Amino acid sequence: MDTKSWIKIYSLGDRSLFLGNCCTFTVPAADYPGCKPNCIYSTEESIHVESIGIYEVEKNRDKDIDVSSWANILDDLLRRIASLTRSPRHHIRMTAVCRSWRASLTDQKINFPAVCLMLREGGNCGNYYFYSTLEEIFDELNLPELRGSRYWGSPFGWLVTHGFNCEIRLFNPFSRASFPLPKNHAFMEKLMLSINPEEPNSNCIVFAIYWDFLDRGRIGFAKPGDLAWRTLSYDGDDDDDGFKFLIDDAIYFKGNFYGCLNSGEIVLFEDLHGPHPKAVEFASRPPRFHGGCTCYLFALGENLCMTYRDPYDDDDDYEYKGYTIFKLDMDTKSWKRIYSLGDRSLFLGNCCTFTVAAADYPGCKPNCIYSTEESIHVEGIYIYDVEKNRDKDIGLEPFPISQRVEQILPSLSSPVWIIPYPL
Repeated sequence: MDTKSWIKIYSLGDRSLFLGNCCTFTVPAADYPGCKPNCIYSTEESIHVESIGIYEVEKNRDKDIDVSSWANILDDLLRRIASLTRSPRHHIRMTAVCRSWRASLTDQKINFPAVCLMLREGGNCGNYYFYSTLEEIFDELNLPELRGSRYWGSPFGWLVTHGFNCEIRLFNPFSRASFPLPKNHAFMEKLMLSINPEEPNSNCIVFAIYWDFLDRGRIGFAKPGDLAWRTLSYDGDDDDDGFKFLIDDAIYFKGNFYGCLNSGEIVLFEDLHGPHPKAVEFASRPPRFHGGCTCYLFALGENLCMTYRDPYDDDDDYEYKGYTIFKLDMDTKSWKRIYSLGDRSLFLGNCCTFTVAAADYPGCKPNCIYSTEESIHVEGIYIYDVEKNRDKDIGLEPFPISQRVEQILPSLSSPVWIIPYPL
C-alpha cells in the first residue's frame, strides 16, 4: 500500500474467494462447510448455472487447467450420486441444477419406497405433509392446486380429486402432472383409480361411487379425456327402494373389473367400452356375512379377497372391533375365511384399497391392516394385526404419529394413503 506496486501471488491460503454477481468476498474455508481453501468460486458473466465454476489456485500454479464446471460431472457419477440421496426432494433439486444434469437424470427412476399418509396442515395454507410408515416426514409440498378439493389416494403416486366447482381430475402431487375427467355434480362418496395412468398403453379407468338426487347409490366410470361419466346398470337391481345396488369398492383384477356390494355380493363389470355397460352378479355373499359393513376388495397374490369390519354386540353397545377376511375361489365362486395376509400389508380407507409386500416398504408390518376408514383426523388411524387377533380380540391399535406431526396438524385433516414413487 505504500509503494503502490503489485506482486503476483499463487495462493489464497485458507480462504475461499467468491466473485461475480455479488460483493466480492472471502471466507475462511474451515468456518463454512463445503468450501474448499485456496479456491475461487465464480459466477462471473454467468446467466445460468452451467457457467458456475470453481478455480483451484494451487492446481493452476504450474499448469493451465480450465475452470471446472458443475455441468461437466460424468453421467455415471452423477447418477450414482443421485441414487444415494435419501430424499426425493434432493433428487428433484438435482434435476433443476442445469440442463445437462436434467438430461442425465431424466430417465433415472426415483426409487424411494414408502407408503405415506398425506396430511394437510391447519389453516388456509396449501401445505401438505407426507408421513411415512417409518414414522417420519417423507416429504413436504405446497399444493395450491388442491385448495377446496376432496381427494382419494392410490398406490400409483396419483390422487383423484373433486373440487367445489365439481371438476374431477387425476393429479400427481410430486410431478404436478394432471389429467382432466368429466365434471360431476353429485356427492362423491369415493373415487378410485384402477391402474397407473402413466403406464405404457394404460387403459386407465376411474370409478366413482356417488349419490344422485334420488339418494340412490350409483357407480359411474370415466377415462381421462372423456366428456361425460357413464353409469353402470345392475341386472339384479330390481328392488323398489333401489338400495340393493350399493357399491362399496371396486378393483382391477386379472384383466377384469369387479365390485363388491354392501350386501356382500361380488359383481363383474361388463361392456365398459360398449354401448351398455353393466354389472352382473359374479359371486354370492360370504357365509355368515353380517351386512351393513363397508366391504373392501383387494388382491392377495393370485386371489381376490374381501374384508370388512367385524361387528360385535357387547352389553347393547354395538361396535366394530376387528376385520374379517375372506378369499374367493374364482372357479367355484365359493368363499373361504382366511386368518393371514402373509407377508403383505393392507391399506384401506380414503384410497384405492391395495396391498404391498411389507419387506419392500420400510416401516410396513406384514400381516397387518392399516386403516383410515371413516377417519377425518389423524387420531382415527389404526393398525390391525391379523396374527395377534387370530385367537383373541385385541382390536385396533393407534397408528403412531410423531409429536412434530401432532403439533403442525389440525384435529380435522382427512388422511389418505398414497405411495409417492411406486416400485
